[in-house]
Amino acid sequence: MPMKNKYKFIAAVIALFLLPFLLLSRQFVYGTKSLQKNDMLRYLEMRTLTGSRIISNELSMKYNLSLLAGEKKFREGGSAGRKAVIEAKVKENPTIYSELAVLTLSGSEAYRASAGKALKSGFSYSASEVFAAVKKTGAAAGAVEYGDYTPPALVLIEPVSTIGKSPAAGFKPGFYLAGRLSLAYLGELVRLMGRNSQGNFGLVDSGGQMIADSTNLSTMKPGAKAPQEIFKMLSTAVERDIPSFTREVLSGGRSYLASVANVPGSRWWIYEIADPRRIPAVRTSANVRQVIFSGIMLIMIFGLLTYVLAMRWLVRGRSEREEDGA
Repeated sequence: MPMKNKYKFIAAVIALFLLPFLLLSRQFVYGTKSLQKNDMLRYLEMRTLTGSRIISNELSMKYNLSLLAGEKKFREGGSAGRKAVIEAKVKENPTIYSELAVLTLSGSEAYRASAGKALKSGFSYSASEVFAAVKKTGAAAGAVEYGDYTPPALVLIEPVSTIGKSPAAGFKPGFYLAGRLSLAYLGELVRLMGRNSQGNFGLVDSGGQMIADSTNLSTMKPGAKAPQEIFKMLSTAVERDIPSFTREVLSGGRSYLASVANVPGSRWWIYEIADPRRIPAVRTSANVRQVIFSGIMLIMIFGLLTYVLAMRWLVRGRSEREEDGA
């Protein structure tokens, strides 16, 4: 066989095997990436659901004025007794209880206990949206307050009945308990949970404003909005009435993995969004590349072996048979 035909034969054999192998390898790589993306989405969902439960527990234990409002000593202690109770509560945990106040039925302060500089009582909550919501529903209400130089605070107002039963059960409140609770502790907790995030892990209120996040954007820009993709996912989850939602989203021509989960008992949400290109588990693993490279090398070796066997069994064998026949 001429030398030129030899290389043509080897190249043709390699191409015949290599083409279907590369097509199958392409499907294998994309299938592997798809499975890895699905696994990562489930992982993000687990992280956000776990984070939402942790935040819910902290809200119930440390940011719940109904526990204080339900104490008999506070309800029936009179002005002096109530003032002593809220002062003791502020001293017990000043990092969270920035301010507690007892309000009259009109919404003005009767007296206040503050963790910071003492201020004169007399501030009125009557014009606030939180107080209007409490008056309308007869149940506790709250809102997040964002300051330019201070951590976000949760403003809560709790109706209190002096006869020991909830106003929501048909009894009018005797007064109100108001509190300004610092969310700095929750912010640190969120940043701790998001320490290993490959993107941004955060906590947002019902309006999509970031209370805290792992990139500290909420600290640099108080009240900043969560990424638009996250806000759309929140809206979808609310419309479908589902507690969590996970999906792949597109932004600026790039693909991101995102998950949101509702904080039980609130209208807050935990979210995480990550670029799959920064996640090692979503990249083509070294094992996959090694398998493909090994397959290509084997096909090239088989091409050479095919030529050797063809020369031995076909060309030389034919020559030997022709000589025997002669």
